[in-house]
Amino acid sequence: MLDLRGDTISAARIALGGIGTIPWRATGAEASLMGRTADDTTFRQAADAAMHDARPREHNAFKIGLAKRTLVRALAQAAQMKGLV
Repeated sequence: MLDLRGDTISAARIALGGIGTIPWRATGAEASLMGRTADDTTFRQAADAAMHDARPREHNAFKIGLAKRTLVRALAQAAQMKGLV
Protein backbone atom coordinates (compact mmCIF):
# COMPACT_ATOMS: atom_id res chain seq x y z
CA MET A 1 0.00 0.00 0.00
CA LEU A 2 1.25 3.43 -0.89
CA ASP A 3 -0.24 6.72 0.24
CA LEU A 4 1.02 9.47 -2.00
CA ARG A 5 0.91 13.23 -1.76
CA GLY A 6 1.72 14.26 -5.29
CA ASP A 7 4.72 12.11 -6.14
CA THR A 8 5.93 11.87 -2.52
CA ILE A 9 5.28 8.77 -0.44
CA SER A 10 3.62 9.74 2.84
CA ALA A 11 2.85 6.20 4.06
CA ALA A 12 3.59 2.65 3.00
CA ARG A 13 2.67 -0.82 4.19
CA ILE A 14 4.44 -3.89 2.84
CA ALA A 15 3.79 -7.53 3.69
CA LEU A 16 5.64 -10.40 2.06
CA GLY A 17 4.37 -13.94 1.81
CA GLY A 18 5.64 -17.09 0.17
CA ILE A 19 9.30 -16.40 0.91
CA GLY A 20 9.44 -17.67 4.48
CA THR A 21 7.52 -19.96 6.75
CA ILE A 22 5.01 -17.19 7.56
CA PRO A 23 4.11 -13.87 5.95
CA TRP A 24 5.99 -10.95 7.43
CA ARG A 25 5.86 -7.20 7.35
CA ALA A 26 8.81 -5.36 5.80
CA THR A 27 8.99 -2.41 8.18
CA GLY A 28 12.52 -1.49 7.09
CA ALA A 29 11.32 -1.15 3.52
CA GLU A 30 8.32 0.88 4.66
CA ALA A 31 10.57 3.28 6.55
CA SER A 32 12.91 3.66 3.56
CA LEU A 33 9.99 4.85 1.43
CA MET A 34 8.73 7.60 3.75
CA GLY A 35 9.10 11.08 2.31
CA ARG A 36 10.76 9.83 -0.86
CA THR A 37 9.74 10.27 -4.47
CA ALA A 38 7.78 7.36 -5.92
CA ASP A 39 10.24 6.20 -8.58
CA ASP A 40 12.17 3.12 -9.62
CA THR A 41 15.30 4.04 -7.65
CA THR A 42 13.31 4.48 -4.45
CA PHE A 43 11.49 1.20 -5.03
CA ARG A 44 14.75 -0.71 -5.63
CA GLN A 45 16.23 0.73 -2.43
CA ALA A 46 13.11 -0.32 -0.52
CA ALA A 47 13.41 -3.85 -1.94
CA ASP A 48 17.05 -3.98 -0.80
CA ALA A 49 15.96 -2.83 2.67
CA ALA A 50 13.23 -5.48 2.76
CA MET A 51 15.74 -8.24 2.05
CA HIS A 52 18.64 -6.81 4.06
CA ASP A 53 18.46 -9.47 6.79
CA ALA A 54 17.34 -12.32 4.54
CA ARG A 55 19.41 -15.47 4.94
CA PRO A 56 18.95 -18.05 2.22
CA ARG A 57 18.79 -21.72 3.00
CA GLU A 58 19.88 -24.52 0.74
CA HIS A 59 17.90 -24.48 -2.51
CA ASN A 60 15.98 -21.25 -1.85
CA ALA A 61 18.47 -18.42 -2.45
CA PHE A 62 16.54 -17.51 -5.61
CA LYS A 63 13.71 -16.22 -3.40
CA ILE A 64 15.69 -13.15 -2.35
CA GLY A 65 16.08 -11.85 -5.90
CA LEU A 66 12.54 -12.89 -6.73
CA ALA A 67 11.17 -11.02 -3.71
CA LYS A 68 13.11 -7.88 -4.64
CA ARG A 69 11.86 -7.89 -8.22
CA THR A 70 8.30 -8.61 -7.11
CA LEU A 71 8.35 -5.81 -4.56
CA VAL A 72 9.71 -3.28 -7.06
CA ARG A 73 6.99 -4.27 -9.52
CA ALA A 74 4.23 -4.12 -6.89
CA LEU A 75 5.33 -0.66 -5.73
CA ALA A 76 5.51 0.58 -9.32
CA GLN A 77 2.01 -0.75 -10.00
CA ALA A 78 0.68 0.90 -6.84
CA ALA A 79 2.22 4.21 -7.91
CA GLN A 80 0.93 3.75 -11.45
CA MET A 81 -2.60 3.34 -10.09
CA LYS A 82 -2.14 6.86 -8.71
CA GLY A 83 -0.98 7.97 -12.17
CA LEU A 84 2.67 8.63 -11.27
CA VAL A 85 5.00 6.08 -12.81
